[in-house]
Amino acid sequence: MGKSDAIGKKLMCNNTYFADAFNAGLFGGETLIDSTNLSEIDPAEIELDDPETGTDTFFNKYRDVLKKALIKTDGKNYFILLGVENQTEIHTAMPLRSFLYDAIRYTKQAEDIAADYRKQRKNGNPPKMTRTEFLSGWKYTDNLIPVITLVIYYGTDEWTGAKSLHDMFSEDVDEKILECVPDYKINLIEPNKIDNFDKFQSDFGKLLQSIRYKDDEAELTKIFTGMTAIDKLIADAISYYVDERWSKMTETVEGGKVIMRSKALDMIEERGKLANAVATVKNLIKDFGFSIEQACHAANISVDDYKKNSEN
Repeated sequence: MGKSDAIGKKLMCNNTYFADAFNAGLFGGETLIDSTNLSEIDPAEIELDDPETGTDTFFNKYRDVLKKALIKTDGKNYFILLGVENQTEIHTAMPLRSFLYDAIRYTKQAEDIAADYRKQRKNGNPPKMTRTEFLSGWKYTDNLIPVITLVIYYGTDEWTGAKSLHDMFSEDVDEKILECVPDYKINLIEPNKIDNFDKFQSDFGKLLQSIRYKDDEAELTKIFTGMTAIDKLIADAISYYVDERWSKMTETVEGGKVIMRSKALDMIEERGKLANAVATVKNLIKDFGFSIEQACHAANISVDDYKKNSEN
């Protein structure tokens, strides 16, 4: 497991951040998912054996995180399944990947119900079923638990991959054909498309906001100026996704939280000065024919720093 995968999984294993991602990302900030009503589920998604033919399992995939949520609305209680896929890079076929995970999970639910009926018959207590229900392994009164998959993208580039199954078809396919093909759209959190970070109720929103403005020193300054003590996990994630130089710039405070503000602000200022120096070097080389060494000397920046921070 890579560092990015490990950080993303740690974030979403935290029920507070998990619930906040769904509530802010899908429900406009409304608290439909209660962090105290979440329970972890084995994220393995396995294509099931065929009970009729006895064929072996041959497909095994793992979600990043899968949880069961107890929903309480309008005096009714019911369960739903919530899955998360963390992405640092754009996955160009994400609709197909998410669709497959969800389809397997629905199939597993139906197979578990059918298996329970077979067990009841084997134990001499056959359930009352019509012939149609018996052949289907599914009663008219049976229900599936809804499955929602959320894709969390930690990159700053615009998500240019497909966002629905229909996006993956050729543009030549006739609209009349597409009308007969059910679409499947992914639920995507894309930091650079979020306008209101106040919808987030936890520090997870600060992480996404920092990612969105990672290259904007002015906005980062505003973010860190108003940032109080935060969870170390969020601080580590900000350091990884925004600027790894911040990884050693946290100060631990009471309650196990950390403060990044003062040292991070110094780093942001330094980044701004460095960006200006790089721009000056480029202008001197382009407009006045300076060598790299001459331009770097004039801009008071080392050649190594220029090369490290200059775009190719």
